[in-house]
Amino acid sequence: MAIKRCKASFAVVVNGAPRVVTAGQLVDESDPVVKGREGCFEDVETYVSERKARVERATAEPGEKRSVGRPAAKKAVAPTKKPAADPEPKAESKPEDKSAGGGAK
Repeated sequence: MAIKRCKASFAVVVNGAPRVVTAGQLVDESDPVVKGREGCFEDVETYVSERKARVERATAEPGEKRSVGRPAAKKAVAPTKKPAADPEPKAESKPEDKSAGGGAK
């Protein structure tokens, strides 16, 4: 008897009882929850072999070159500020001429 692994969570009623099967849960292929829902399950052997293929090796094979350090991180560039627009120059005011209007006698 093969063991199946659930690929995605789902809920179903089996023999009048509600049942929830979660992703990653292992069930026997003879379990009634599998019947009619074979697409929701995969063989455990298939899952394990695919997972092994995705795992990165920590050591290099003979003659294989591996990178030593981390990849260089991109530096964040700060946005440049636009210089503030110069306000329009104000009209120059001339000092009042005190001699013209009759001063103190």
